[in-house]
Amino acid sequence: MNIPFVLARLEKFEGRVPHMYRCTGGEVTIGIGHAIQTADDAALLTWSVDGGDAAADHARVAAAQMGLVASSYAALSSCRMSDAAIDALAAADVTKFAAGVARVLPNFNRYPECVQAALFDMAFNLGLSGIQKFHHLIAACDAADWETAARQCHRQGIGEGRNQETAALFRQALAQES
Repeated sequence: MNIPFVLARLEKFEGRVPHMYRCTGGEVTIGIGHAIQTADDAALLTWSVDGGDAAADHARVAAAQMGLVASSYAALSSCRMSDAAIDALAAADVTKFAAGVARVLPNFNRYPECVQAALFDMAFNLGLSGIQKFHHLIAACDAADWETAARQCHRQGIGEGRNQETAALFRQALAQES
């Protein structure tokens, strides 16, 4: 899998936020879509602002209203993450998550890199159990039927641009075969 390409796509669609916020799914999040499950997990991260209480910040953000833009949560958290720490966290997340995607999609590592990037994006957005619900898409990928995969990759609740770019990655595999 082309990790720099995947990271660039994630940042484009997930954003880069140096403070804790609630993502559209309601989870406390930092950086490039890194979910912070618990206050204890928040305390273990690398913060660039000393004196902040990451656990307390996590609790304030978790209790805040859902559905706001990320910047709306900035005042609830004194902890900030540097770009270098965000980059390291995102790279570790991608490596770890790619292994999970390969576990639930046994042929993942055999697909062209553009297809891996599309499936990774979908799995990152939907979760590992969510990507597994796309039975027709997975069957199309296993059959190297990239046009059908492109038609089957539409997700609800995300921007249409992200869906279109994901479909274009499946079509790129079709073009590479020609």
